[in-house]
Amino acid sequence: MRRLLGKLIPRSTGGRWALGTGLAAVVGVGIYLVFFVFAFHLIFVDEVVDEEGPEFAVEADIDALISEALDTATTAAVATGDTTEAADSEQPVTDQSMSVGEHADESAGMTEGGEADPAGEKIAKPGATSDGESAADADQAAGETADEASDTVPPTTAAAEPSVRVAYVGSFGPRSHPAEGTAVVLTDGTQTFLRFDDDFATDNGPDLNVYLHTAAPDASVGDLVADFIDLGDLKGNIGAQNYVVPEGIDLDRYNTVSVWCVRFRVVFGTAELVPMS
Repeated sequence: MRRLLGKLIPRSTGGRWALGTGLAAVVGVGIYLVFFVFAFHLIFVDEVVDEEGPEFAVEADIDALISEALDTATTAAVATGDTTEAADSEQPVTDQSMSVGEHADESAGMTEGGEADPAGEKIAKPGATSDGESAADADQAAGETADEASDTVPPTTAAAEPSVRVAYVGSFGPRSHPAEGTAVVLTDGTQTFLRFDDDFATDNGPDLNVYLHTAAPDASVGDLVADFIDLGDLKGNIGAQNYVVPEGIDLDRYNTVSVWCVRFRVVFGTAELVPMS
């Protein structure tokens, strides 16, 4: 064993210095890869943020708007489920059902008292006048209606003031890493922001960005990067945060948001942005 070590470790001072330098270089490269490339330490370190709602020219209670929008979206989803269930439970029309035409044929020869007119002729209702009198009454009624309409003044329509609204809502789901929480799009018609609410959470990692995609949330990596918009670095893997959506972006097309690892082309999590009706 000593002979083997003697061959591996040079006895001269210069040889020992070269070996030490080589070992130090190997350790340095390892440290660089672990902490600066793969950033394994970030898995154990959370970056928590807690940004207030985005600021608009018009004052608005952002938390209340988001809460109301989420309640509306939940109610709409429940209503849609109830409607589908009711449609599935409808019974088919049986032979005993009578069509509209059959009802019309049966009632065509009936009088007001429920008796059939043998001749099939229309029986005039009591109190009916001649055609001339009926026409006169109609003219008189039309004149009174016209007078009433002329006296009615249409209300003045005031110009609608700009207001902040929730335009889209989505929920994060996992892809390569766990991801959860709410994503909403807020706009006042001039400014638009994508906000991750305070329930947002995913794993930490290196070089994470926020992307908008035209592909579906469960699309392949190649499809996701075929058409995307980079909104900037992820501010934190936990907590509320805001991102400016550039003017002119059609969120009906770019309706998938993702947490994207740029360095390794890995999708941490995605959310589909659903428009609010």
